[in-house]
Amino acid sequence: MTSAPDLLGLLPATVCAAIKDLLPDLRECEPHEGKYSLEELKREGLPSPAVKVSCLGAKQDKTFAGAPATFMLQMAAYVVTRDSLRMRREVAAANICQTIMTLVPEQDWGLAGLGRARSAALHSLVSTKVKSKGVSLWAVTWQQPISFHQPALQPLGMALYVGIDPAIGPDHTATYEIVGGGTDE
Repeated sequence: MTSAPDLLGLLPATVCAAIKDLLPDLRECEPHEGKYSLEELKREGLPSPAVKVSCLGAKQDKTFAGAPATFMLQMAAYVVTRDSLRMRREVAAANICQTIMTLVPEQDWGLAGLGRARSAALHSLVSTKVKSKGVSLWAVTWQQPISFHQPALQPLGMALYVGIDPAIGPDHTATYEIVGGGTDE
């Protein structure tokens, strides 16, 4: 078996790239370590609109007999908006969240070792403190199945032969042409 040692490191950046493709007007879309909070927003002075993508944790998932352990990641995309001349912050946040909510389900982000994303959910993180800062803060969360071990590619040990009628059957197997599998590939 081969392992994917950088899969956890690649995932948030890969999700960010997919979000940026759909929302090119974001001023920022970057990976973030852990939960995103108002305190970090105040400290960083984040441009708006912005999205921060995080892996919040993982737990072991169902493992089948003889298979390597699989895990379920808890992922989040934090959406931050401010009022602008074009749109109120809560409307901008809703539009961005809607786009992310439609993107996430069934995504494996093109990375080997990931299962299809599921259980997407939307969470308002708006509080009195957040409102007093003139921002809207939301999170789209989802579960992402992952396996850190990929089976090595191995031949199936099968071959496909073609015979042309009427020269078919046990008496004619020596004349069959191999078209797949076997040791010739």
